[in-house]
Amino acid sequence: MPSLGDSCWRRDGVAALALPFRVHLPDGTTRTDPSQWSKDTDVLAATGWTRSTLTQADLDAMYPPPPEPTWLEAGYETPGGWRLAWQPDDVALLTGLYVLAARANQLGVTQPVVVTDMAGERHTLTFAEFESLMLAYGAARAAASAGGEV
Repeated sequence: MPSLGDSCWRRDGVAALALPFRVHLPDGTTRTDPSQWSKDTDVLAATGWTRSTLTQADLDAMYPPPPEPTWLEAGYETPGGWRLAWQPDDVALLTGLYVLAARANQLGVTQPVVVTDMAGERHTLTFAEFESLMLAYGAARAAASAGGEV
């Protein structure tokens, strides 16, 4: 990976790590093999290529940072600070878990609910905590779907 200050070529203000194989000259001729034509100052002048060094702006343009995750990829941040995914499959799994936990609660079974977050960490919740979480999760997911983001 190139670094700040490394040698590069520049044309029209844009840095390049390598010269193109073929260049076209104003008289209609072409030159190939940049290891040879790069030594000819007349060809360089005619094609607009110059030697330069990489700046931070060049590196930023060559290697832009990855885009921020979309609301769907980012998931839902719980009040506890951990994230739940909300791709359709994730919503279906959590909804199924909620239905089963609600039925167990109706039958008097007091079993904790275990939810795995986006980082793979498991969280053990009471049914009341889980129900509150699911109500907030559902409301946030519906709002995000309607508006495109949270």
